[in-house]
Amino acid sequence: MQVKALLVAAALAAAPGVAFAQSGHQHTPGAPESAMVDFGVLPAGPIGPPPCLQSGAIGGPADPCSYKLHHLTPEESAVDKGGEITFQFHGGGHAFAIYEVDKKVTREDIGQFLCPGLDPSTIADPHDHPCNLSVDNAAAQHLIVAGNDTLIVPANVTNAHPDNRVWVVDGRLMSAGGRQFMNGGTIPAGATSDGQLVTFRFEKNGRYLIICMNRVHFLNDWMFGFVNVK
Repeated sequence: MQVKALLVAAALAAAPGVAFAQSGHQHTPGAPESAMVDFGVLPAGPIGPPPCLQSGAIGGPADPCSYKLHHLTPEESAVDKGGEITFQFHGGGHAFAIYEVDKKVTREDIGQFLCPGLDPSTIADPHDHPCNLSVDNAAAQHLIVAGNDTLIVPANVTNAHPDNRVWVVDGRLMSAGGRQFMNGGTIPAGATSDGQLVTFRFEKNGRYLIICMNRVHFLNDWMFGFVNVK
């Protein structure tokens, strides 16, 4: 069994419009040559009724409904071999990484090793989210069995670089992120990370896991998705 170690580190800063591209490609009929994925959600107002915060740091680490912002839209994407996916960042505290995984790996397969139970993207009431705002779960070691790979997320022992991020070293295709705030913190006054674009070209057929390297977002709230290259 191939073993991949998920290490923890601070995310790499990526300027808007950064592109990671390789050589040209030929289009395969029936698959898109490019696609867009929204990485996170920027709240325009309260995320829901109380206990969701109605004012102040809506969507921040003190908002019990912040998990509702920690999604990729869509969570499943498809692109032609050699095609590009453009990820648009929304909100603060995000960073992401791309890895190839077994074609049969599903969201449930991975999510149950992060926070067992219901997929947080399906939970309306924050009281039903077993790991909501849980520092203990986000800081703990996690072993993730994903197809033929065992992914190891070491415990966060210092709450500082590099332990405050989930960082997969082996097999990593790229990593990038905007402003970083521990535990999904709020964006300082006058700063914003909404709209930042990062583009990646997929040159090989397969299934790719896209994760948010923020420990709370990934481990507590299942902030990850997949890209399928045909």
